Amino acid sequence: MKKQIILFCFSVLFLVSCGQTNRLTEEDYLWMPYNGNEMLVFKSNAGEIDTIFLLKKDTLLAYPEAQSINGVKYEVVSVFCKHSDPNILQGKHRYLENVFLEVKKSKNRQAEINILLSAKDANFYRLSRITTDSLSKVKQVTLQTSYGQYDDVYVIEGEDYLGSLSQRSDFVVKLYWSKSEGLIRYDKKDSVFWELSK
Repeated sequence: MKKQIILFCFSVLFLVSCGQTNRLTEEDYLWMPYNGNEMLVFKSNAGEIDTIFLLKKDTLLAYPEAQSINGVKYEVVSVFCKHSDPNILQGKHRYLENVFLEVKKSKNRQAEINILLSAKDANFYRLSRITTDSLSKVKQVTLQTSYGQYDDVYVIEGEDYLGSLSQRSDFVVKLYWSKSEGLIRYDKKDSVFWELSK
């Protein structure tokens, strides 16, 4: 009888954990400013132009631990893009397709944003998580660019724990993220910055 009770308890626990899904709330979705069909044109203070083409937005359920068949599922909404290859190969410009932005509910029920900026001679490296809770506690700043004023801007620093990434010419030191408009500016270490022109 004792074995049957223990077996029953494990079965119930297994079934309950299989069904757990951490979903994004309406408030979490406010951190996704894109429809997935925009064209983001950036202009540098050196006069160069680069375009990021947003291709689509998709929502799916994922498992944080692939090896666990009874892991907690989480919801993630992603925007995919076509962007300039940060590396010019044989003097030729080419485009690559990747994820540009993700908003997801982690297994600990926190909403996170993941900005995966790659552009012409630019890569944004961020190793630690960006939770929407932590951003909500930071005071937003106003940023005036050549193309407009934004009043809901967060400044997000690039990271390099080992010191090797920041030595690269494409290292993005910080980006300026508007909650309503998305990426509006990014700065490189060589004093070059790129602003959203349209």
